[in-house]
Amino acid sequence: MKIAIAVVGAVLFACGATALAAGLGAFGAAERPLLDPALARFAGDHGWFLPAAAGVAEILALAGQLWLVVQARYAVHQWWPDVDRQTRDRARAAAGDLVRAARELPGVHGTRVRLTGTADRPRLLLKVACAGDTLVGEVYGELGAGPVERYRRAVGMPDLPVVIRFRPDLPRPGRRRPQPEAA
Repeated sequence: MKIAIAVVGAVLFACGATALAAGLGAFGAAERPLLDPALARFAGDHGWFLPAAAGVAEILALAGQLWLVVQARYAVHQWWPDVDRQTRDRARAAAGDLVRAARELPGVHGTRVRLTGTADRPRLLLKVACAGDTLVGEVYGELGAGPVERYRRAVGMPDLPVVIRFRPDLPRPGRRRPQPEAA
């Protein structure tokens, strides 16, 4: 959806820039009127047309700006949680413990922890990289029963929603992992 909105925005921006350039005399448009003569006659005969078109354009521009503010707020809350300083400090300390405990689980190679969301709706995002043959269900159960519960207690949010995303740590095509040298 965001790609479609970005494409529509780029097309509208290009149309606006082209109209502005034509109005300033580019493309040899200085000799002829910007509006088609039939549209100019219609706008002259009906005095409400141009103010109505401007009003619709203003409403659409305001809706676009409000959407942009909502998207920017969402992006900011993804990276910087809207919680007080004490909670943020406790979350940072508890994240280190959670990462260490998660890496001790069998098959887990890496873990990233981030507290996101707003003060009203915080959530914990946990990304876990595991070996390809790891039983993800067992790792999920171990994380939920131990380290995640300790994190919730340490932060003081017993009902904190947790999103756990697993990523298999498989070798990528074209890249070789260093092989241990034989002695």
